[in-house]
Amino acid sequence: MELCLCYASSVFLEAGMPYEKVQYAIIGTGCCELLTAFVSCVVIERVGWRVLLMGGYCLMICWGGIFTVSLCLQSSFPWMPYLAMSCIFAFILSFGIGPAGVTGILAMELFDQMARPAAYVVCGALMWTMLFLVGLGFPFIMEGLSHFLYVPFLCVCVCGAIYTGLYLPETKGKTFLEISEELHRLNLPQRTGGPKWNNLEIIQSTEV
Repeated sequence: MELCLCYASSVFLEAGMPYEKVQYAIIGTGCCELLTAFVSCVVIERVGWRVLLMGGYCLMICWGGIFTVSLCLQSSFPWMPYLAMSCIFAFILSFGIGPAGVTGILAMELFDQMARPAAYVVCGALMWTMLFLVGLGFPFIMEGLSHFLYVPFLCVCVCGAIYTGLYLPETKGKTFLEISEELHRLNLPQRTGGPKWNNLEIIQSTEV
């Protein structure tokens, strides 16, 4: 989403928006994300986080693809800059209702209390490392790929949607034991039988 905001000002200017009003349009994009965060909190209990995450990624792929096409054709059709501007808002709305509202609670949903602190540490470290690397490399990506700068990030969205669909279980209405078994079944299908014990001895009495 931060990438959309980085590129939004030039798209708004290209669409004919006065320079002094671009800052208000940027504020509007931030308000869109705030609104979708509230919507996500309400909807997630009804449809589950897995649907929101996959749906958000799919919508981001759709709007990002249209945005890339509109950037390539913005000099050919006078209405293309307006389409690109609309895609920015649609992309941010899709991000807000899906990945933005869901990824922060994944560690709490998938791990029990003993593993949860370590999971939060790993997730936080990965997130801030990726943000640092993207922020550092984004100007070079913009310069090198020009209108196709969103293509690498669309590939990330595709990978995220596929991984969510294949390897992450839905946690809505399930206990930690059921979630753990489903996660084990999706990621380790060859070991679905659980631990095997040999030479079992039945203890008839535990009297001391």
